[in-house]
Amino acid sequence: MNRTFTLHKTLKLVITLILMPCVAYTQGILSKTVTITVQNQPVSEVLKSISQQGKFYFSYNSDIISSDSLVNVNASQKTVKQLLDQLFNNKYQYKEKGDYLIILAAAKEKVFYVDGHIFDLETEAPVDYASVYSRQLLVSTLSGDDGRFRLRIKDRSLPITLTISKVGYGDTTIVINQESGDVRIRIAQKAVDLDPLIVRYSEGESTWLGRLFLSARLRTQSRNIGRFFVALPYQASLTPGLGTHGKMSAQVVNKFSLNLLGGYTAGVDGVEIAGGFNISKQDVRYAQIAGAFNIVSGTVTGVQVAGFLNNILDSLNGVQVSGFAGMVRQNIEGAQVSGFMSRSAKTLHGVQVSGALSLTGGNSDGAQISGVYNHVSGNFNGVQVGGAANVVTENLSGGQISGVANVGKNEVRGFQLAFINVAKRLHGTQIGIINVADSSSGLSLGLINIIKKSTSNISLYANDIVPVNVAWKMGTHKFYSILMAGATTGSEKRTYTFGAGIGFEFLPFKKVGFFTEITNQNVYTTSWERIPMLYRLQTAVNYKLSKRLMLFAGPAFSVYNSDGFQPEKGYKSFPPKGYPDFKMGNKNISSWLGWQAGLSWRYGKL
Repeated sequence: MNRTFTLHKTLKLVITLILMPCVAYTQGILSKTVTITVQNQPVSEVLKSISQQGKFYFSYNSDIISSDSLVNVNASQKTVKQLLDQLFNNKYQYKEKGDYLIILAAAKEKVFYVDGHIFDLETEAPVDYASVYSRQLLVSTLSGDDGRFRLRIKDRSLPITLTISKVGYGDTTIVINQESGDVRIRIAQKAVDLDPLIVRYSEGESTWLGRLFLSARLRTQSRNIGRFFVALPYQASLTPGLGTHGKMSAQVVNKFSLNLLGGYTAGVDGVEIAGGFNISKQDVRYAQIAGAFNIVSGTVTGVQVAGFLNNILDSLNGVQVSGFAGMVRQNIEGAQVSGFMSRSAKTLHGVQVSGALSLTGGNSDGAQISGVYNHVSGNFNGVQVGGAANVVTENLSGGQISGVANVGKNEVRGFQLAFINVAKRLHGTQIGIINVADSSSGLSLGLINIIKKSTSNISLYANDIVPVNVAWKMGTHKFYSILMAGATTGSEKRTYTFGAGIGFEFLPFKKVGFFTEITNQNVYTTSWERIPMLYRLQTAVNYKLSKRLMLFAGPAFSVYNSDGFQPEKGYKSFPPKGYPDFKMGNKNISSWLGWQAGLSWRYGKL
C-alpha cells in the first residue's frame, strides 16, 4: 500500500512539472483578460485601469507614446494583447518581464534579396531584360545582360511567388520557400501574337514624350508584363518608378494618384494630379490634371487638363483643356479646348475651340471655333467659325463663317459667309465678295458669283443711256449678279458708265424667256469727284438663237440723281431727249422710260 501511495505521488509530481509551462503561459500578462469602457480618457488612465485589473505594471518610454492623448475604448473580456493592439493600431511590440509589461517601438522592417540567373531553356544562353516580379508584393526587377537579377523584398513573408516574363517567352512562375543563394531559372521561348490591347497600352510610352521621360528599363518591363494589372486605392511618386509602387506603378490602376514631377500608371479611376506630367497605359476616369502634359493610351471619361499638351490615343468622353494642343486619336464626345491646336483624328460630337487650328478626321457634328483655320475630313453637321478659313471635305449641313475663305468640297446645305466662298453643289446661301460653285440650286450673293453649271452669260447691248454696253451676268436663272460698263461713241464727248446689279430669269418656254434686273450705275464725264448715280429697273424678252446665243430686248425705267452736277457742253445730258420723263419733286432727280436690246452668250456648263 505504501508503494502504491508513493507511485501516485510521483506521477502527480511529473504531471505537474509537465503542465507548469503551459499554465505559466496561459497566465502570462498578455493572455490575461480584461474588460474596460472609457470615453475621452487619456491613454495613461486607460493603461492604469488595465494594469489594475490584470495585477501587473506597464513600462514605456513617453517619447514613443503620447500618454495625454484622449481615446475611446469599449472592450469586454479581451486579452491584454488584443486590447493594446486595438488601442495602438498594432504600432508597438510588447515584452513581459516579471510583473512588468514593457511597451517597445515596433521592429524595423526587414529586407532580404532574391538573387538568381535566367537562362533560355533550349540554348542555355542568359536571357537579358526579363522581368522578375511578385504580384502580391508589387516589387520587380529586370535581368541584366548576363541574365543575372537581384530582387529586394521588403517583407520576409515566405514563401514568395515570383513570375518571370519577357516578350517572346512564356510566363514562368516559381515559389521561393527560403532564403537561398543563386536561383537558376530556365524559361522557354514561345511564339506570341501580340494582343492588340497590349500594343495599345504601350503606345503612350512610345510617343516622343514617353521616350523622353520614361527610361528604357521601365518601357521594357511594361511590355514584358503587359497583361498584369491591379487596382489600388492610391499612389504617390516623385518620378516614374520612384514612388509607392516602385517600378510596378505602370501596372496599377489608382483611385487617387499624386505625382510631384511625373507619374507612370496603368490608369486612373478617380483623380490624378501631377506637377509635371501623367502617362497612363489604360483608361482614365473622372479627372486628370498636369502642369505640363497628359498622355493616355486608353479612353478619357471626365475632365483632362494640362498646361501644355493633352494626348489621348483612344477616345474622349468629356472635356479636354490644353494650354497649347489637345489631340485625340479616335473620337470626341464633349468639348476640346486648346490654346493653339485641337485635333480629333476621327469623329467629333461636340465642340472644338482653339486659338489657331481645329482639325477633325471623320464625320462630325457640333461646332468648330478657331482663330485661324477649321478642317473636317468628312461630313459635318454644325457651324464652323474661323478667323481665316474653314474647310469641309465632304458634305456640309450648317454654316461656315470666316474672314477669308470657306470651302465645302461636296454639297453645302446651309450658308457660307466669307470674302471667298467655294462649294461643289450649293443648296443653300453664299454671302461674300467672290462666290464659286460647280452647280447651285441655292443663292449666291456677292460681287462675283461663278457657277460653272449655270445660265451665266456675257451680254453686249445698247440702251438709251449709251450706245455700247457690256455686262457680265454671274449665277443661276433664279438669281444672278451683274457687273457692267458702257460708253458713248460718235461726235459727242465721251461719257462712261459702270456699275453693278442683280437679276433673275424666267424660262417658261423652250426658246422664249424673260428677265428682270435692278442696277446701280455711275456716270462719268469730266470729274471723279462729282459722279452722278443712275438707278434702273429693266426687263426684257429672251429669244434663243442657238444653244448659247440669245437675242433680248425690253423697256427700262431710270432714275437719275445729278447731285447738282451739270455736264459741260458736248457731253450727253440726262434725261435724254425724246423719252417720256417724270417729275420727281427734286430738281436734282429725274426719271424716264427707256429701252435696251442686245445679244447674250452663255459660257457656263449647260
